[in-house]
Amino acid sequence: MRALLIGALGALLAGPGLAEQTGWHETTAKELAANCHANDASKHAECVGYVSAIYDLQFTSNPPGLCLPPTLTPETLAEVVVAYIDTHEDGPAPAAVGQSIVRFFPCTTGSTPAVHR
Repeated sequence: MRALLIGALGALLAGPGLAEQTGWHETTAKELAANCHANDASKHAECVGYVSAIYDLQFTSNPPGLCLPPTLTPETLAEVVVAYIDTHEDGPAPAAVGQSIVRFFPCTTGSTPAVHR
């Protein structure tokens, strides 16, 4: 029985990775922007959902130096992210979302700290 388990584990480790098996790949910033620019409502909704999810993951606890307007909506946040992506090199989408938020919403004198949507 032990030999069978060791053999099965070896086969798993030697085989192709999960990404190769499922066809999954990391979303790039330009792919995200293409969805955001799409006229197809489902692709656009995918973009807004993706941006919102990355925001929630990266900025859950009010990070210092980040001041979001209280009127910020997921749609507006996606527009900010796309504006950043359209003017920068391609790369991983999560990094582009994070960088755009940090660059577009820095705290300045008199601004209030980040608020959660």
